[in-house]
Amino acid sequence: MLDFLTQRLSPEGFAVSTASSGQEGINQAIDLSPDLILLDLRMPIPDGVTVCKALRVNPKTQRIPILVITGILSPPQLEEAMTSGADDFVSKPIDMTDLLVRIRAMLACRTITDPIERLTRYIETVRESTSKSLRPHPSADEKE
Repeated sequence: MLDFLTQRLSPEGFAVSTASSGQEGINQAIDLSPDLILLDLRMPIPDGVTVCKALRVNPKTQRIPILVITGILSPPQLEEAMTSGADDFVSKPIDMTDLLVRIRAMLACRTITDPIERLTRYIETVRESTSKSLRPHPSADEKE
């Protein structure tokens, strides 16, 4: 998954840093202060929910947007991820268009300090971007 995301996100202009464990991810988040964290719930020592909670209580990382990537679709587990501090989630298998829309929306809203305003703007941005990506592209004949 780490290689897949790096290969797909780097050409889109994103600088990608990866961690192979929960503790490594926490350490990197503190050291690097990334603009966004993509967090898999199923990671080793500690798991993604624990990492999310640790990031939210640390003053250096508490405002970094967290987008959970998960194959877990049970409501109780997703609720636990969201209440641990995640901002949103993307289900596996990953739809790259959806992931890119959510990443760009989170990055566009990350400087908004009011949580309700940030969430509202994030939802609006995702809706706008999704509706644009769903519109049919004009054919060559229609452009002329």
